[in-house]
This record gives sequence, C-alpha cells and structure tokens, in this order.
Amino acid sequence: MAKVKVAAANMPDRIRQVLRSGLAISGIKAQIRTEPIRGTKLHRVLVNAPAFKELKFSERQDLVWRIIGQSFSTEEQLKISMILTLAPKE
Repeated sequence: MAKVKVAAANMPDRIRQVLRSGLAISGIKAQIRTEPIRGTKLHRVLVNAPAFKELKFSERQDLVWRIIGQSFSTEEQLKISMILTLAPKE
C-alpha cells in the first residue's frame, strides 16, 4: 500500500491522534496539546499524562519520539520543534 502524504495544515491533528493512540497501546492516557510556532512551519507539543510520574524524563521522551518515528517521515519529524512530556503536578 502506498504511503499517503497528508497536508501540513493537518499536522497538529495527526500529531495528537498518533500520540494518543500510540500511548494508549502502552496503557497511558494523556492530554496532548499542540502549538504552531509563529512565522515557521514548526510545532510544539505538550503531552501530559499521570503515568509519566513513574517514568524518567528520558524514558518519556524515548516513548513519544518512538511513536512519532513510526508514523511520520524524517521530513515531517523535523517540523516538530519539541515534545514536552510532563506528569500533571510538574
């Protein structure tokens, strides 16, 4: 099956959907917010999940970037400036 290219305008929705479903596989329920960086094609992402309090920062980052890497091309990943992974009280 051919890989379907999705328009950049749909990038925030794709990020949220991919992370939500990927984290759910690991049993992690998260709130995910995206924010465009004005004047660029980049996006910031905040992933807030109670389950993150049990994980080291590096483990959180490895998890979310692995999920992103499975669904986004390298070119698309470069349009994500950062993913901040927090537990609710952080």
